[in-house]
Amino acid sequence: MFVYISVAILYLSAIFTVSISANIKAYENLLAQMSYENSFFETFGTIFLFIGFIFGLYALFRYKFNSVDRLIVVFFTIIFFFGAMEEISWGQQIFHFPSSRYFLEHNLQEETNLHNLIDGNLFSSIIYSSIYIFLIFFPLIIKLFPSLKSIKIFSYFDFNPHIILIFLFGSSFQLYFYDDFGVLVDMITYFMALFLFGYFLIATRANLELKLHYFIVLLGAVVSISSYRIYSFYNMQYEIREAFIEVGVVLLFIDFIHKRVVELK
Repeated sequence: MFVYISVAILYLSAIFTVSISANIKAYENLLAQMSYENSFFETFGTIFLFIGFIFGLYALFRYKFNSVDRLIVVFFTIIFFFGAMEEISWGQQIFHFPSSRYFLEHNLQEETNLHNLIDGNLFSSIIYSSIYIFLIFFPLIIKLFPSLKSIKIFSYFDFNPHIILIFLFGSSFQLYFYDDFGVLVDMITYFMALFLFGYFLIATRANLELKLHYFIVLLGAVVSISSYRIYSFYNMQYEIREAFIEVGVVLLFIDFIHKRVVELK
């Protein structure tokens, strides 16, 4: 129940934040305020990363896995811990200790973390390309061609379609129509992903609940497209997308463990 309520809050917060910022002049800075360092969207995602880390530790001590599954659980548990600590700059955001000279000179935000040592455009491109390929397109193709799941490694990409929609919803918050090659590729890829998921709904005769979820994603796309001028190139909407990515990946992790536990019974 906590997970469903949390995701619903994130959905509503994203839609209302963008809508209000774009249409009510007195609150035109709301998106920026919600997207600053340690503000709502970043904090939301960081909390979920810590939840993923704690759940991973719990699962490792509580359940028995085969060697491959245990390796996967260990890997993502470490990734969630590393990601959460990176988000709080290894405690710097909480305890406010100064950055060393190296980070002051090389870190994009002069903080004690590693991910800001990488060029922002390059880092974002790698992340979003990976999301589209491995968390949206590839899982949808496996859904459309179930025989692929007979190949062991492909079966790991048999994701819950509702979680795929979480990634799609997060991806709707982008600049759109901005004169930049990367932005245009992002936009075209997003529309292709929307179309593919719509085809999946028709081809598999999906249930009403999944169709309603898809409709909400379309609503988020309409809101974002109509409001894209309020976004900035370097931040704003990217903090929203990051929060949805973090939440979605943690939910995939929890769902993966749940499936393995059920199989063992």
